[in-house]
Amino acid sequence: MLGLMVALCGVTRSTTAITQCRALLGEAPRRFSWFEKFRYLRIPRSDWAERRDPLAEILKAQDMLLAEGRLVWGAVVQANNDLFSRGWHDLPAAVIYSPDAVFDDSPDLLLDIARKLYRLKGTRQQDPGLASFSRMLASEMDREMRLEVPRRLTGSAAVYCTDVIVARRHLPGRVLSDQVIPLLIAPERTAMTMILPSRFWPASA
Repeated sequence: MLGLMVALCGVTRSTTAITQCRALLGEAPRRFSWFEKFRYLRIPRSDWAERRDPLAEILKAQDMLLAEGRLVWGAVVQANNDLFSRGWHDLPAAVIYSPDAVFDDSPDLLLDIARKLYRLKGTRQQDPGLASFSRMLASEMDREMRLEVPRRLTGSAAVYCTDVIVARRHLPGRVLSDQVIPLLIAPERTAMTMILPSRFWPASA
């Protein structure tokens, strides 16, 4: 397997990494102390709120996502370059995910779709759906929350592209080192998404 399927070791053929993450996170509704949220679980506030950036909505939804969110695989389409080295600033990334359980055991399929999307960046496309992704990825400043990926790239599965805040405190070593990451979603409640804090990832061997 690729990305986090390798990085999150202790995985057997009968137990996937996403299943282990779900076990560590626990069943919804989940309860966390104020201290846990303040010290680690919550994404810290930043100037996104002051700029009225749509990403600020994630800050409003994060407590609900932690308590009630469903855990799925995500794949990074593109991210701020500074995230690939150690740092302190939380920065944005575009990711894709699917609520379809078919990806639980095959996150590499999501990664393949993410790479196809990235190759569209800044290219001319006749298909309106592909053209919108080309423009969005090229601008790097347009925010999209839960935009469906054209089915010609995904087959029969529903796959969505969304922007997230990559919180350094939630990453091992404060670095985005994997293209496949676990995400918390609650599509019935919000279009917002957040990366599962690495405390709930299986420990490395």
